[in-house]
Amino acid sequence: MSSPTRTQRRAARLDDPRFESTRTPRVRRRLVVAMCGLLVVEAGLFLIAERAPVPFAVGMAVLLVAFTLCLGALKGSTRGVEELPAHALDERQWQLRGEAYARAYRIGFALLTLELAAVAVWLVADWPAPGTNILLGAILLPFHIGIVLPTLVTAWHRQV
Repeated sequence: MSSPTRTQRRAARLDDPRFESTRTPRVRRRLVVAMCGLLVVEAGLFLIAERAPVPFAVGMAVLLVAFTLCLGALKGSTRGVEELPAHALDERQWQLRGEAYARAYRIGFALLTLELAAVAVWLVADWPAPGTNILLGAILLPFHIGIVLPTLVTAWHRQV
């Protein structure tokens, strides 16, 4: 008998019955709110980075651990429907993933538009250039949001 593929092992891990407690709509939504809170904390850390480099570094280390745990719980709560390849999903899961990606795309586009509008206002108002760490945060935060947005949308909207 052949050993399971990496995708099969990942799908089995994400479908683990130990995650059943995280699959209720209430718990999934709490995890989404927690992840959004972590993203807000990340933004706040970038605001203090230049003035307090040690608290920034410690905060980012703690945030990384919390982010990893929360994202893992979120992915388990959605059975990984938003990340597994199409051949690992049934038709219903495949459809749910398509809907989640379409909604995440619209939300992401709106957030990017807001960020670009903020940059335009900043330039028109001729405000001084922000610090390097704030610029780094303005680049990294949308990247992190882009990574987790399909999972957040799936967890918030659908029973998987």
